[in-house]
Amino acid sequence: MYKVIKIGERDVPMLSVASSDVYYNRLFRENPLSVMADKKSDNGQKTKLAFGMGFIMAKFAETKDRKVMLQLSFDDYLDWLEQFSYGDYIEAAPEILMLYYGQKAPTVTEKN
Repeated sequence: MYKVIKIGERDVPMLSVASSDVYYNRLFRENPLSVMADKKSDNGQKTKLAFGMGFIMAKFAETKDRKVMLQLSFDDYLDWLEQFSYGDYIEAAPEILMLYYGQKAPTVTEKN
């Protein structure tokens, strides 16, 4: 799922695909599905997920290249994140999570 998300004054293209979870887990050493499924996850954990997943989805929209995605480092994440103010990113977090969750929305209707 592709969407341009506004973070502050910047329009940031993001692409959410099934492999986003794998790239996120590889870089941040955390399974995003566990954060989503854990009923004890608080807003802080979900915000942390939005920050990291926003980076992953933005980089995938930019490169669409598995080799580049597998080479991303935490320094790359920090470099990317530093172009935004904290407040602007917090405001964009719900929209980022909606894009991420959107790729997991069921598309099949149950048969009776």
